[in-house]
Amino acid sequence: MDPTETDGRDALDRIQITNDAEILSRLHLSAAEAARACGVTPRQLIYWTRKGLLRPGGADGEHDYDAPTMERAIRIREALAGGLSLEKAAQQVERDQNARTAEVDRLAGLDGDTLEAELRQRLASLEERVGTLRYSLPVSLTLARLRRAVALLSRLEIAGVLQAAMVSGDAARAVTLRLERAVDELETMLAEVGTASR
Repeated sequence: MDPTETDGRDALDRIQITNDAEILSRLHLSAAEAARACGVTPRQLIYWTRKGLLRPGGADGEHDYDAPTMERAIRIREALAGGLSLEKAAQQVERDQNARTAEVDRLAGLDGDTLEAELRQRLASLEERVGTLRYSLPVSLTLARLRRAVALLSRLEIAGVLQAAMVSGDAARAVTLRLERAVDELETMLAEVGTASR
């Protein structure tokens, strides 16, 4: 590739990054709009704001949510979904944000060659993880399906359906069909596990 073409692309990338940052810095939403964007209710967003967990940064005071505030709300929502209380979720988000800020400051202090080497190492590590996930994900999905089939068989047995099948011919046929489907699914899943593990 021509060096002038590379320089041109680098310049365009820098302009794009600058434009994106400017757009994000100008983005301000009302509580209702921000709540919708963050996947929470307006009542939750306003409650979190009044508790001091969110600090809206716009000209309209507490009802003007900027991008960093909305990102914080999303992270709190995710921590809550993980089973934390609201206070613990906010503390975890604060710790994570502080760690990210410290890491950005550390990276900013590195010279160009060291920074490039570290980023290349991180990229290689991410690519390795993606490769591992590509192979392990089908096996994980198959095992989940296998567990569902086994759970179905267990439920049939616990419900007494298997014993009741001997009383009526129709019930026996129904149970047989359900068992055949479960066995077919088990065989399919075992074959998939065998293929995926190779």
